[in-house]
Amino acid sequence: MSSRRAFTAIVLGVALGVSVLGALWFSSRIAQEYEREFLQRSEWLARNFADQVWLQLRTIEDPSRLRSVFNTMVDEFVVMDPVIYAQIVLDGELIAQHQHLGDAPVERVLALPEGAVPARHTERKRLEGGREYLDIWRAIEPGRTDESTSYVRLGISLTPLHEAIWGLYQMVLLWAVGFALVMGGVAYLSWPWWVKGRPLPDTERGDLTLTLSASGEGQGEVEGSGERSRTLSFGQLVIDDHAKEVRLNGTVLPLTPREYALLRLLAAEPGRVFSAQEIIERAWATEKFVSSEDVKKYIYLVRQKIERDPQNPQIILTVRGFGYKFVPPS
Repeated sequence: MSSRRAFTAIVLGVALGVSVLGALWFSSRIAQEYEREFLQRSEWLARNFADQVWLQLRTIEDPSRLRSVFNTMVDEFVVMDPVIYAQIVLDGELIAQHQHLGDAPVERVLALPEGAVPARHTERKRLEGGREYLDIWRAIEPGRTDESTSYVRLGISLTPLHEAIWGLYQMVLLWAVGFALVMGGVAYLSWPWWVKGRPLPDTERGDLTLTLSASGEGQGEVEGSGERSRTLSFGQLVIDDHAKEVRLNGTVLPLTPREYALLRLLAAEPGRVFSAQEIIERAWATEKFVSSEDVKKYIYLVRQKIERDPQNPQIILTVRGFGYKFVPPS
């Protein structure tokens, strides 16, 4: 994998990890707020139901008409999503009930308890099919005692809450992945600006440079006694990376930094063909807006300074369709 791709993969991985963790934390906080608001609305609905029943008890004295009104009330409450059942119990007797439980055992779910019940009670339960709901009990006359035999009971499905939270997680995770992909794209496109330059092959192998023999047959040895010798020698052509100069027959050639970087890259691996794009990335990685035409121009300029006959080059050769290579001078 090239350094550019490796760098992009690292940025993408870091951005993905950070954004996903941040998204999960952010989603959990919002999900808690969703749940708190849902519970508050459910509590308010049950309290409102109990208040309406209490108002009808104070207004209507005819028992038969009162039962009819209560049956209408429970029918209307169950129609309201997400209510799945509603009960009205007076003095321990079931007055009105309506439910929408599907295949769930109604007798077991809505069975009346023996004796009084808590004046205020909310419990999470689950139907046999796995559907989770809130079972809410509210005394019709709250505040009188801690227990009551006259109460209303509502079942509130938690399915809408779960769907809202799941949708939130999906949206935030998609945003996190999109953010990571954008960061990866930015890292890939801005690679030359993120690094000071890629190390040359000799420095990647320990900053030791082989001194090739003047015959150019590839037999060489490490030149210099120091750990970081950076001199390439090809007979009368010497490339001194420490001094950043090129000497030919003892004369220092007037190379610009770009020309020097180009020659240094090609000479580091004699005989290897470098494409124009590879020269741009490895020799001039920190520079902006360099094109293959610039490579061709600098190849021409370097030839003018090191070749005996620039029109018939012997050191820097063009491999048509592939790029350029360095041939040690004989």
